[in-house]
Amino acid sequence: MKTLETGLLQVKLLSILQERADPSRKIELRRMLLQKITYLSRKIAAGASGIRRTKVTQYRPGLDELDVDRTLEEQLGHPVLNYEHIYCTERVKQKSAYVLLLDVSNSMHREKIAIATIATGVFASKLRNEFHGVVAFSRNSHVIKRITEPNNLELLADRMLGIKSGGATNIRDALIQGLTLLDESKTMMKTGIIVTDGWATVGGDPVEISRRYDRLHVLGISFGLGGSDPQTNLLMAQHGKGRYMYVRHFDDLPLAITKILTSR
Repeated sequence: MKTLETGLLQVKLLSILQERADPSRKIELRRMLLQKITYLSRKIAAGASGIRRTKVTQYRPGLDELDVDRTLEEQLGHPVLNYEHIYCTERVKQKSAYVLLLDVSNSMHREKIAIATIATGVFASKLRNEFHGVVAFSRNSHVIKRITEPNNLELLADRMLGIKSGGATNIRDALIQGLTLLDESKTMMKTGIIVTDGWATVGGDPVEISRRYDRLHVLGISFGLGGSDPQTNLLMAQHGKGRYMYVRHFDDLPLAITKILTSR
């Protein structure tokens, strides 16, 4: 295992071995698994983070995108164009808050939990400069990381690997829990990303709750023979003014998280 190149296959094999190993070897394998997961998470998430908004501001050195309309308004009535009349468009970083809602209601094998852990690590790495929280849900919702909690990737991965999957699916409760977490931050933009097959077996219709998010992106995924409910997933994304993406293969989940965050 140590000689294999670090990748999804190695992580899945390690997760299986760690689950079945003798107690004397479990700690060593767990430590190795966490190292591989954090390494892959950072590698997949490599790149800039944060979203930017534009504002019109008075010219200063370094700004070169002229706002023609505002400049003409300011210069109106003055025979000579001076620096104080010139206005430019400036892109400034917008502090945001994000929550990842991960459906674990289906009985996932340990290797799928490992892939979900990498996806969560990608989420946390990509948003290392933003407020972000993580919720795992089935019948009930469980907070894995609070919005204001420090970004400790290895601790987050360790918590994720301890998840017990299976049970009914309460998407509505998960969305409400996500909003509660997001309210812990005072940022203007609050965004949710939910990973689910869309089959809400308990808790009622989740679609209406989607409206409460500033943005809600939906990653539809099939956990097994049950397939997914694309109609519910699409409606949640539409009501949440976000993107809907179908993830055909579970191994593609970490990259799907990156795509959603890159195109936000």
